Amino acid sequence: MRFYLPKFKLAASQPPQDRLVSKLGGSPWGFPESRWSTCSDCGHPMSMVAQLEHAPPMIDIGVSGSVLHLFYCANLLCMSYGDPSSCEAVILTCEEIGTGLTEQPLNKDGERVVNDEIWISGWDAYDDIVTAEQIPSFYDEQIYTSLPEDTAHPYDFDLAWHTKAGGVPYWTGHGVTLDPAHTPCPSFELLLQLHETVYLEGEVAIEELADASINLYQHERFGEASYCVNFANLGTGTGFVFINRTASPPLVRWHWSP
Repeated sequence: MRFYLPKFKLAASQPPQDRLVSKLGGSPWGFPESRWSTCSDCGHPMSMVAQLEHAPPMIDIGVSGSVLHLFYCANLLCMSYGDPSSCEAVILTCEEIGTGLTEQPLNKDGERVVNDEIWISGWDAYDDIVTAEQIPSFYDEQIYTSLPEDTAHPYDFDLAWHTKAGGVPYWTGHGVTLDPAHTPCPSFELLLQLHETVYLEGEVAIEELADASINLYQHERFGEASYCVNFANLGTGTGFVFINRTASPPLVRWHWSP
């Protein structure tokens, strides 16, 4: 079983966006404002967490040319903050995607909470250390808690492995946080997971980012010093994204866990 680690670059260090790119945070490209997700609890426009093009085998949304958008309520005062009901996914066909960046609507206070923007520049493939026979164990809390530590927590909670596409969920210390009544696996399966801390490829020209408000710092990655960004506030946690490709159109549901 294979999984894929994305390579990231800061949007602030790239030329101005003039096309659709897969990315975390920022403003979506060509997204119809009429489709923008709003929190059913507090009524604030949600913040975009990711815009991801259909790009199998890494991101297989089931329909060629489609684009997945992940939103969540970033209002810390919202009663639903951190609840799966505050996370929404929108899949658009290529015909529905327009041109230009779509600015997030203002909330009731006349403000926006826009996450730091990180572009995906490529992917690296790896073989999962979890075997095919062990996959069901990752969706059953009782069985999962009885797994050996090195199986239940591959790579020992190393954040460098907690943003990936495919494979099994690398759960946080809270264990299996999936609600099987809302997201039954199967027929849903893991599409990807996103930790709020992501690592950047190569050197970062700090002096060029002096005017950019980005939570950038150095942290160890694969045993070496690397720059990373806390691009969103997920309670120092991870978002888990699941897809049901047997549905027509495909269904995506996601939640985040500290």
